[in-house]
Amino acid sequence: MAGRFEGKVALVTAAGAGIGAATADAFARQGASVMLSDINAAAGEAHAEALRSEGCKAQFLRCDATNEEEVQALVRKTVETFGGLHIAGNIVGDAHPQASGAEFHLQSLESWEHTFAVSLRSVFLSMKHEIAHMIDNGGGAIANVTSLAALSYVGVSGAAYSASKAGVIRLTKFAAVTYAERGIRVNCIAPGVTPTEAYNKGGVEMGQMVINLLLPFQAIKRPIATSEQATAIAWLCSDEASMITGHTLPVDGGWMANH
Repeated sequence: MAGRFEGKVALVTAAGAGIGAATADAFARQGASVMLSDINAAAGEAHAEALRSEGCKAQFLRCDATNEEEVQALVRKTVETFGGLHIAGNIVGDAHPQASGAEFHLQSLESWEHTFAVSLRSVFLSMKHEIAHMIDNGGGAIANVTSLAALSYVGVSGAAYSASKAGVIRLTKFAAVTYAERGIRVNCIAPGVTPTEAYNKGGVEMGQMVINLLLPFQAIKRPIATSEQATAIAWLCSDEASMITGHTLPVDGGWMANH
């Protein structure tokens, strides 16, 4: 569906790799001007350059999405560069290595706060500044990324990750209701087993072990591609989903149907 976002400006966080990179691809290849952001400058700039080599309109700005000044500057630079902001994909999220596992009585306060900063504060700050612009410019559409860990018990995810991602769902619903009459739609997706670099933090072998552990819980027992998650995000941000807001869409291969 080429041209679906023609004339639109999109902002994507965590766009250097994984679901964020695939989301930037989906927006850019369907006509949007895209500002890519990531804390990893080398990965983000390389991905923006790859999109430009395809003839897409893409720029990159490094941003720590947990830092309000940097997020505010990112939104401002997006508007200055492309003349507006109509779509946002807030993809940032992570768990501190010490925050994994079910036994949270062993978790440090530092790991808890790190996980909440990256997975929830980043979404709050991104939406805060994206919405501030959208209110003054006729509305827009936002897609956040939560996790199946917010909807179903996934012991390997840990309490902090599960709780912070549940916060993303509540924040999404609150924003959807608060800003609906001002033309802003806000939704989120809950990915199933979608292999990204995050799975391999403990090494490739450990990452594959986690994937093998989780796949049996999906009805469709294969890993989900990042492009499949991005397709859902793009649809939620398109005019085809104009009456959908406040919704959490599991893109999960039937995980929730199986629970």
